[in-house]
Amino acid sequence: MGILSLALFGQTAFWLLYDIADRGVAGAWSVWASGSGTGLSATSSLDLGLGFLQLAAGWATLIKARTAGGLLLASCATTLLFRLPAVWYVLLDSPSDPWFGDAKGPSLGAVGGTAIGAVATALVLTALLFLVRHLENEASSPYILRGAGPRPVKVTATTSGVLLGVLNIFYIGRNVNTAFQVGPNALAHLLAGKGAVRSELGVASAWQWASLTVLCGLGMLFAFRRRPVAKGFSLGLALFMVPPDVAEVSDYVTTGVLFKVSVDTAQTFLELLGSAAVIALLAAEAAHNRRDRRPEDPPGAPAPAPLVGPIPADARLTNMADSG
Repeated sequence: MGILSLALFGQTAFWLLYDIADRGVAGAWSVWASGSGTGLSATSSLDLGLGFLQLAAGWATLIKARTAGGLLLASCATTLLFRLPAVWYVLLDSPSDPWFGDAKGPSLGAVGGTAIGAVATALVLTALLFLVRHLENEASSPYILRGAGPRPVKVTATTSGVLLGVLNIFYIGRNVNTAFQVGPNALAHLLAGKGAVRSELGVASAWQWASLTVLCGLGMLFAFRRRPVAKGFSLGLALFMVPPDVAEVSDYVTTGVLFKVSVDTAQTFLELLGSAAVIALLAAEAAHNRRDRRPEDPPGAPAPAPLVGPIPADARLTNMADSG
């Protein structure tokens, strides 16, 4: 599964490098930070975050990290949501009605073809995640197996759940406000991306907010129900959000609007600072767990046999899932 996740990263990285080769580092960064530049680019700033997430998921799976399950799930869900638009871009494009009008860029067929491959790979990877559920007991938390009862609520789960809830309010509110401003029919066109994007793998803001609503909703559900994949999923969303937000902040600095109060800047800083806080909390928790690990329990050692009763159904994990 790690190889498949790295294959997803390969598709994203290829088009990021294409933009760098086509426009130069400064030109590509200008496109990612502000959306400026002539013609169509292949990628947007969201692809920086997507590539970072896909790489982290693949690497975590290969080294069998405890966050691998959640990272893989986040990678698959995010890839599906942010690559599906490119699929209908290429399918609905025609010589008589070009999807991107007169704008010129890389071959839409080539970009769309790789997007179709990424969607198919993400679906296969998702299916494999469900197929490995027969190994779930082997990855059960030592805390549960020692008969200590349900997992305790950790500050990381609470923090990530609250952050995702606040972000969801932003995303839902922005789409509702857009619907009131332009009407439902225009909002549908914005969701589809017709005339609203400047990159062939890009998505319209309305689609971005709707997709993040779904992702944050899943993250909230996992966090508040203390699901084993919650930690990795929250980490994955944080890794996805940080790179595009850094690009946006750099544009704010360049244009002199860093301290100008607006909904866009508020959302950007909330995503950036909140994601950084989640990453820091997870790193601190991992360091604490390493210090507390018993010398006789080396990494990767099988968990001890349970002392009392069967494992509760909601405590079972996939082989690649988190234990916290």
